[in-house]
Amino acid sequence: MVLVDRVARSTVEVDVATGPVESFGGLRRLLAALADAGADFGDLPRRHPAEWGRLTAPSPENARALAGIALSASERRLHRESEQTFRVLAVGAAAVCHGSESLQAPVVLRGVGRTDLPSLRGFVRAREYGAAMGLGRMQVVAADAVQVPVLTAAADTRAERARALQALGLDVDVSQLRVMRPDQQPAGGAGSGRTADAVLYQAALATGAPPADRLRAALAYCRSSFYSSNWEGMALVATACLPLAARLTRAELVQVADGEDDDWDDQAIEYEPALLRHRADLSAYLLKVLGVQASFRGLQDEALEYFRGMRQLDEQISAELRAQSHLYCALTLAKRQHRLPEAVGELETGFSTVQERTGEPASVRRERGWLHNLRGLTLFRQGDLVAAFDHEKAALACIEGGSDASSVHLRVNLVSNISVLQESAGRLSAALKTWERFRTDGVQSDAKFVKHHAYRTGGLKVLAGDVEGGLPLLTESLRRSTEAADDFHEFEIAAEVGTLLLGRQRGVEAADHYERAAQAAARLGDPYRMAVAAVGLSAATRSAVPDQVAQLAALSVTQATEARALVDGCRGGADAVSLLPRVRTKLNRPFDLINL
Repeated sequence: MVLVDRVARSTVEVDVATGPVESFGGLRRLLAALADAGADFGDLPRRHPAEWGRLTAPSPENARALAGIALSASERRLHRESEQTFRVLAVGAAAVCHGSESLQAPVVLRGVGRTDLPSLRGFVRAREYGAAMGLGRMQVVAADAVQVPVLTAAADTRAERARALQALGLDVDVSQLRVMRPDQQPAGGAGSGRTADAVLYQAALATGAPPADRLRAALAYCRSSFYSSNWEGMALVATACLPLAARLTRAELVQVADGEDDDWDDQAIEYEPALLRHRADLSAYLLKVLGVQASFRGLQDEALEYFRGMRQLDEQISAELRAQSHLYCALTLAKRQHRLPEAVGELETGFSTVQERTGEPASVRRERGWLHNLRGLTLFRQGDLVAAFDHEKAALACIEGGSDASSVHLRVNLVSNISVLQESAGRLSAALKTWERFRTDGVQSDAKFVKHHAYRTGGLKVLAGDVEGGLPLLTESLRRSTEAADDFHEFEIAAEVGTLLLGRQRGVEAADHYERAAQAAARLGDPYRMAVAAVGLSAATRSAVPDQVAQLAALSVTQATEARALVDGCRGGADAVSLLPRVRTKLNRPFDLINL
């Protein structure tokens, strides 16, 4: 990548300063400019229609299509890695590189510091892709890259922006970023026109509009932004609209709760109108939004303040939201800060808010189920598998007969967790039997479910010593990945099966799998995974490790540590099998190739 201060006339010059209004706004503007210049994006639009639709013509249909093949982030577990966002950014990065290459002219970006955060991650991904694939025509104008928007304290993403600018090749730190005045802030909106998110954003921040209208827009905007990793926009809108909740009348509260539009809802983040019984419930929801985005950005102390704030409002909140306050605090303490005793204290207090009683609503039972689930996790980490198992069974009882999105989400978690507990106890047959329960839950027709289910089943069989029984299932998972144009998981599974075959002296089959992994890694433009596949292929064919491995490894952004370990191992004469990925018992992997 080249940093320029003066732009030649022959370039395609694009201002990507779209602000935090919508995810992928800057990336959309760049792709639109490339298309207008006559760029050829190859087979990307055909191979990835759902992702391409999100980048060029965002609509509920495209969102649903993407949800059908890729997982979103998990609010209830505070897992920020979103397969949906990853796939959109991976396709966008490849399109930038191939599109600019087809024009045979540099593409110059202005206002990179003022683009939306997901697009900024996409530009970093494009730089890595271009370096790995030899397609380096994207340039950044250094003069204005350090101008950044800071709209509220909660939406201050200077740290993330500085890291991204560094990854783009600029020698800059947080102290050098210049905060723009309010009148200099980008108005937002992508080159494709007014998107649904842009309309919601403007409605939520329309200071002259009725509070109920603004809050209704804010709820919908925050949910949509959650799906596409627009943490900055979530924080901005939630902060701006939080004071409005205390001014609502009862009639206006009903208007907010009844006005929710579910067109964009794939049920990842939870907002249930039935829980908004009081004005304080609406305030608690917005505080939860602020806590979730803070946790995703690694600001765990701030996240705890927001989550605790949910139950410290002047007015009484519903029991379900009070229980959620304790749950999210416990999640943060247990999973992010490793403070188990404090997490257990939060859970015990949470149980007291949703104690079992005759005639209780199903929503109260479900919240108690989530508390039981997390208590099981804390007991597992404390080494008490028996008590952990009891809590998981209690959680299952809490959602018996429940069909709402949260209950389904919890049921999937519980069956998986019980199976993992059995696996940890060495009861592999029981773990397999429990895992097979999913086949009776009416979700076996879901392609992404089958991909994960077959992988775990195959992994458990391999762990139990039944390699020949496990291989067909791993192959099924691999086939599902290929059918969904899922290059990420295709690489993971192909490389791991290659290592399994290599360890059984089946070099020809192993080489075929590493070659398949190499092709998937090249489609991703991921230099680290390309290096891994090259090492595997050389081991399977008993040839020397190519010099290209070290060159590729040096280009990796997020996997730099793993890349160095791979190169050092090769140079140190380590056994190749010890350096290569192995089959696991769960397919879950972090998707944040560009981790800010």
